Amino acid sequence: MTRDDLKTFRSLEIDFDSIGLDWGGELVPYFCTPVGAEEVGSIGCDGIQFVLLPGDERVFCVDPSMGDVGTYVLPVGRDLREFLSFVLYCKDANPLSQIYFLTEERFRNFAEDEAEARESGELEELFQAKDAALAVVAETFGIAPAEPYHRVKALQAAFDPAILKFSDEYYDTLGIERP
Repeated sequence: MTRDDLKTFRSLEIDFDSIGLDWGGELVPYFCTPVGAEEVGSIGCDGIQFVLLPGDERVFCVDPSMGDVGTYVLPVGRDLREFLSFVLYCKDANPLSQIYFLTEERFRNFAEDEAEARESGELEELFQAKDAALAVVAETFGIAPAEPYHRVKALQAAFDPAILKFSDEYYDTLGIERP
């Protein structure tokens, strides 16, 4: 179901970049991108990607700049629809990429920061594109915004990174032994 949802998501005529899920047509792997990953989207900086893994419904965040062994790749949704409901709540995918190292208070500040930016009127075109994209996503998938912080923290706490398959580049870059 998640793969079918991904095809539907990619077919939407929205500004994916405005919600932090830009997709260029093919995955650009980083040293810590798991083997066989399929990109959902990218926030467009620091190599942060959201991916699906073979045989897994969960959406994962790949973060080559802030991660560490065991945290370069972490789940951020049980499936694509849940992940998108979190994006609706946050109004962007970026906050989801940072949950693993944020306190709840700092995570909540993202919403306040967004509200302040909207009120300033400086990025009106961006917020119009963002709102339009989010409305299409909500309608297409019949989903509503869902608060992600505790759910994502629980997913990440229960996750065993030993299931991840990495290329030789991962082990060479980190200077660690292959399993």
